[in-house]
Amino acid sequence: MKLFFLGWTRFVVVLLVLQVGLAGWGAVSTGDERIMRFIAHAGNGGMLILWLMLSIVIALIARPGWKAVALTALSAFMVLMQGAFAYGFGTSGPAGGLGIALHALNGLGVLALQVIVARLAKRAVDAKRALRAARRSEVPA
Repeated sequence: MKLFFLGWTRFVVVLLVLQVGLAGWGAVSTGDERIMRFIAHAGNGGMLILWLMLSIVIALIARPGWKAVALTALSAFMVLMQGAFAYGFGTSGPAGGLGIALHALNGLGVLALQVIVARLAKRAVDAKRALRAARRSEVPA
């Protein structure tokens, strides 16, 4: 299950990188294209909420360590806060700019946390493999 969690977490990292790309793609466009591109950004964000909520359950089952589980839960909470940052400060003026800046920084923070979680998951998989190898070498031939 640890190996599954590792793959799952790596896929979440790919979705987060895609999310940053979609945001940038929308930011450099104008008119109707901009709206459609940000709709793709918002749709992927909705998928990220689902994937990170499921990540908590999978992390609890896989047991990669308490730190990985806690950071996964923190990532899910941070993604849920994204909507509040994007729309809670308004959409124009200095407050809207502050909200969008917090939205962007929070999103990059989620990406950084998930990279850390992927590394922790990789360590858990490596530790399990090392334990198996040690057990195999102890068995008399």
